[in-house]
Amino acid sequence: MNKFKLWLEQTMMISFAILVGIIIEGLIYCIFGGDPLSEFKLSWIQLLSVVLTGAVCSVPTVIWLTDTDIPKNKFILRLILHCIGLYAIVIAFGRVFNWYNQLDGFIFMTIIYFLVYAFVWVVTLWFHKRDDNKINKALDDIRDEE
Repeated sequence: MNKFKLWLEQTMMISFAILVGIIIEGLIYCIFGGDPLSEFKLSWIQLLSVVLTGAVCSVPTVIWLTDTDIPKNKFILRLILHCIGLYAIVIAFGRVFNWYNQLDGFIFMTIIYFLVYAFVWVVTLWFHKRDDNKINKALDDIRDEE
């Protein structure tokens, strides 16, 4: 797969998942924290930070996880390092862009991070499976014509 296409795809998925996480966080604070929904606002800098985080978090994916011809144990090690590295990026961006101020916000952001990480992996695997099926169908069609 084209690395730029993979980077763009990952950036969009990560950014979308982070945005959904922020919306869920706002709704939870509204329901349980007593903050009125009318006070929940996203500024342009927050939206920009979401896209920037998605773009930066996509880079390690393109670098570390595009080589699939490695032994399973090395891939698992890369996956663990990938998860920890992205978590460090998200924590740093969260601090810089003031996504959390207190411990409860940090804990909630950590939970959202792992949910986003799982979501992106599931969707990525689904995309790859769909592409594999398209390629196999095209190959079967070519074989049938012969």
